[in-house]
Amino acid sequence: MLSLTRTRLTNALSARTGLSLAVRTLLAGAATVTIILSSTMLYGVFYKLYVPQLLHSAPVYFQYSANTTALVNFVPSSNYKFLSTSQAYSVSLDLDVPTSDLNRDLGSFMVDLELRDRHAYVIHLSSRPSILPYESQLVRTMRTLVRSVPLALGLIDERTRLCVRLVDDVYDKHFSPVTSAWIALSKPVQVYSAKIIIRAQFSGLRYWMYYWRVPTALVFIVVAVAWQLVLTVVAWSVLEAYANRSNVVETGAVETDVVGSDTSTSAVVERKSSSSLQPSFFGQPDHSDSEDDRVEQTVPDSTPAPHSLRRRTSRTQSDI
Repeated sequence: MLSLTRTRLTNALSARTGLSLAVRTLLAGAATVTIILSSTMLYGVFYKLYVPQLLHSAPVYFQYSANTTALVNFVPSSNYKFLSTSQAYSVSLDLDVPTSDLNRDLGSFMVDLELRDRHAYVIHLSSRPSILPYESQLVRTMRTLVRSVPLALGLIDERTRLCVRLVDDVYDKHFSPVTSAWIALSKPVQVYSAKIIIRAQFSGLRYWMYYWRVPTALVFIVVAVAWQLVLTVVAWSVLEAYANRSNVVETGAVETDVVGSDTSTSAVVERKSSSSLQPSFFGQPDHSDSEDDRVEQTVPDSTPAPHSLRRRTSRTQSDI
């Protein structure tokens, strides 16, 4: 009976262990996929919040009146903020100008810039010179001869592009963000088109995240997955240890009850067998133990057992 009980208990534990292993494998796979997806989403959210937009540009339309000026609004409303306060920016003006004799005769000219907030207060002020690139008469003639066919067909124009760097390493203010720019030219330069460009000057982690996106993303995701796996394994180990402890306590209690019941049953059977097979002094089975048991069962607890047993024993000896 004891071996049968142990066999049943072992089979139950084996089935339970197999089921537990399958559940663990399924949960481990689901947890790994969830961790990888969450790490990827976490990096995407962090990139969106930490890395600002690289370029902000707006067209510039000069007004040729007494002065050549232009006012540019970067934001649709005065309460809108488009620059990051923790990022350095550079501001430049791109001019697409014809290579005309008038522009060449103007020589150097100044470009003035004022970055203003929503109340039209000047936040940053800058003034930089510029000039068309010099070309000798011989170079201009040779260039014109080489490009004569495309020029005659209207495929290209005689123009050049000027990039004037106006501000470097400028930071936006939190309480007075930049919303507009005022630009002025000291001379009436002929311009085909113009635009102002605000470019973020990335450095440190932002530089790597923007210009080396794939390696940085892989490193970040791997580190995030590793940390989450470590935390998951620690939490799983704690929960598994607690569950195993509860199972061990329950299994021990069941084994103790089974072994105790089997031991008591075996002791009773052994006692009955020994009492029935024990020989007496004259070669017959001795029933004194059974008689004593019957006497103990029939005699109440209040009757003194030793006196009755002594009298019964003396009567038996006299009969002998």
